[in-house]
Amino acid sequence: MKIWLGSTLMVLSILVSTASFASDSGELAAIKRDLARLVARIEVLEQDNQSLRGAQAQVSPAQASSVKKASGGWPMLAWRGDVRYRYESFEIDQKDDRERNRLRARVALKATVSETVDVVVGLASGSDDPVSTNQTLGSAGTTKGLGLDQAYFSWQVNESINLKAGKIKNVWFKPVKSELLWDGDYNPEGVALSYANQSFFGHAAVNWLESDTKRDQAFAAGIQAGWRASLGDYDLTAGAGYHDVGVAGHEAFLGGDDFFGNQSLCQEAGCVYGQDYEQVQFFAMLDGRWLEQPLTVYLEGVENLALDAQNRGWSAGFKIGKASKPRTWELGYQYEDLEADAVFGLTTGSDFGGGGTNIKGHILKGGWAVTKAWKLSLTYFNNETDPDGAQRGYQRLQLDSQIKF
Repeated sequence: MKIWLGSTLMVLSILVSTASFASDSGELAAIKRDLARLVARIEVLEQDNQSLRGAQAQVSPAQASSVKKASGGWPMLAWRGDVRYRYESFEIDQKDDRERNRLRARVALKATVSETVDVVVGLASGSDDPVSTNQTLGSAGTTKGLGLDQAYFSWQVNESINLKAGKIKNVWFKPVKSELLWDGDYNPEGVALSYANQSFFGHAAVNWLESDTKRDQAFAAGIQAGWRASLGDYDLTAGAGYHDVGVAGHEAFLGGDDFFGNQSLCQEAGCVYGQDYEQVQFFAMLDGRWLEQPLTVYLEGVENLALDAQNRGWSAGFKIGKASKPRTWELGYQYEDLEADAVFGLTTGSDFGGGGTNIKGHILKGGWAVTKAWKLSLTYFNNETDPDGAQRGYQRLQLDSQIKF
């Protein structure tokens, strides 16, 4: 408005200067009167504009959303996505050292089709690996794979209850993004019901590992509950869950004999899972501040009640700082110990020890925000794997450049 006002006055000044050459003084006086009226009118419009800005600032997000929906109609569309470039190197006992460059690209469209229903469809790079959306660069620049990463509807039943169905974003709470039970890229398929208020949250879900009875139907069902409480200057989040993965007698889901560290039974017809996974999970997370930085400390554990040996896992660590605004940083550390049948190995973190179970060791992370959308990260894994009863060292370094939009 101010730029427009200045430009207008400049133009009018030129007109006045031109008018000064007019021989008729009456015409000049009339022009001056019109100019005065116009300037006064512009000042009134500027005051009205300032008032509207102030009123808009006082409107709540909910009110703004309802106004936007009422004026915009249905559906309303919103895009989000990210692109990540990764360099990583490996040093693994009894194997040659290795380096590679990888790319991850994700994009998702959210359509708000009513006041309570959203539909999300997302695409991601990768292959048929359920716990990785990375593509290794090479093959002379060939086109990379792209697949359906998410496709679900979300129904907000009321302020506290939400229902999702389809290939959904994982609803289970994970302290500090821990991958003890689920990899960060894992998007389950099925139905999930969630409840949340200021102090309590809960989830229940049935997820298909194989929904077709012709292919030996298998599914995972779970329930998780947690609560939040204030402890002086700190906030505590704690809870527990139970996850029943029914795979006993089922062959490997991704073909071959890869059971991701889980024990199997092998006969002439082939190998199958020897047992189900009745995973009891607990977690506790404490949030506060230290050295004027946000600090989070957590502990998570799991036990498979279907077995009496090699059935436990745990993880603990901390994160200080938050790389979210330009020139901010974060640093984190985790230690994890995951026995062979503590969890269903296919869904656990794919980077820790190369993925699966029967692994223990350290994870060190650091991050720096170049801009609000651009983040540089470093992750170092120093682990020990035990695939055949002989411990092997596993070291992995990842350098990431990720931009969100």
